[in-house]
Parts: sequence; C-alpha cells; structure tokens
Amino acid sequence: MLASETDKHWRTGYISGAFDMFHVGHLNLIRRSKERCGRLIVGVLTDELVAGMKKKWAMTPLRERMDIVGALKYVDEVDVTTKPLLRKVLAWEKYKFDAMFSGDDHLYDGWASEELALKKLGADLVFFPYTKEVSTSLLQDITLPPKAYGADKARKIEGFNYVFPFDKVSKGERIVLYGTGNVGGQYARQLAALDFCEIVAFANSYAKQGDMFLGMRVFTPDELAENMEAFDRVVIASADYHAQIVSRLRVLGFSPAKIV
Repeated sequence: MLASETDKHWRTGYISGAFDMFHVGHLNLIRRSKERCGRLIVGVLTDELVAGMKKKWAMTPLRERMDIVGALKYVDEVDVTTKPLLRKVLAWEKYKFDAMFSGDDHLYDGWASEELALKKLGADLVFFPYTKEVSTSLLQDITLPPKAYGADKARKIEGFNYVFPFDKVSKGERIVLYGTGNVGGQYARQLAALDFCEIVAFANSYAKQGDMFLGMRVFTPDELAENMEAFDRVVIASADYHAQIVSRLRVLGFSPAKIV
C-alpha cells in the first residue's frame, strides 16, 4: 500500500537497504518510516549482497554504513541483512515487524512479490515517495569518474567486485599491493587491463621469504619497510583488515601519504 493511502500507525517497522554513500533520500525514507511506527529496525545489506545485486562493490564498507544508520535518532535497532533475510517472510520471522517500508521506486519491479504472504502474517508492505533528485548511483556517477581515472572502464571488466582506488594513486606510479587474496588479484587484473600503474610486488602480513603471487614476489612487512625506496605507494588490497594493516605499516615507519 502507499503510505499516502492510510493514516495507520504500526507498532514495529522494518527497512532493509544498502544505504551506501548515505544521502537525503535515505534519510527521508528512514524519517518517514519512524513517523509511522513506534519502533524502527533497519537492516543494512552486506558488501557481498550489494555487489551481487547492484553489480558494483559498496563505496562505504558494511561496518561504516551500519554506524551511520545506527547513529540516526529515528533508528531503534540496526542489524546486518544477510542473503536469507532478503526473503521478507524470513525477515519477519526474525524481527516480527508489523510493517516493512520502502520507496515507491520498488512498487512495480517485483520487490513486493511476498506482499500476500506478509499480509497473512499480519504485516503490511508500505511505500513512501522515492526521492528522485538523488541516489547512490547518481552520486557515484557525479563524483567517481572525474576523480578516479579509468574506474568506469574497470567496472566493465567481467567478474570482479572490488574497484581499485584510482582516485588515490597517480597514473604511472610504482605500487605494492598489500594482499594476496581475491581483492589483490582483482586489483591486479584492473591495473593490467588499463595499463594504469606498475605493480612492483605484493605483500602479505603472513608472507614467508620466497613466497610468490601471480608470478611476483610477496614481501613480508619487514621486507617491505627495508625496500621502501623501490615503490611509491602501498595499496591495501583487503576487504576486512584495512585498519590493522595501516597500523602495522605506520609502526614500521611508513608515512600516511605512502599508504592507500
């Protein structure tokens, strides 16, 4: 139902979304939802779900998106939306909400497919007017391509979820990719496809002398510090341990400008 069609007030409301690059459209939805319920629960999609649904990695990591949403006075509880919770009935089983709120941009795209099932459980699907003037995709289109050289091309490389931080590294720089997992491999593919800058080595916190990755040497953190003049930047290629790696590099004497 459209929110404008009823003056009903619900006990517990629920919203689920990516809330990436948080903007006034997100705020409008959350504020309007809270005005129509006593308790508001907001689910925030994992980075993996965002990548799978939107075909691009979230610009803001999950934990930071949860911190932003959770800081709003309109939000009573914030939780992680995992893949099973995309099923509205399963979300209802966990949260027992009376109303699930959304923007009306999802009114006719199949998002409301479980509306009848929810109705049988005593819960309504309620749609508020979508804020058309702004969206995360629009913000990315405005802010990312001019600053991030080649990022638009990188997104078209098949089969990756992580966009190399083109806006923080200059073309032609010598870099070390700190990470020998999925992120490091995908960064390397993008750089090779775009001929953007030179990868001189990889690094890993648990590397042993002589380790190799993608045919290149893998430095230990100590070796990285000993060879600091051989590269311009260390680019951290990790989805989960960025802060820990930064702390380790700072202890080893790396300046903030040397670390991306």
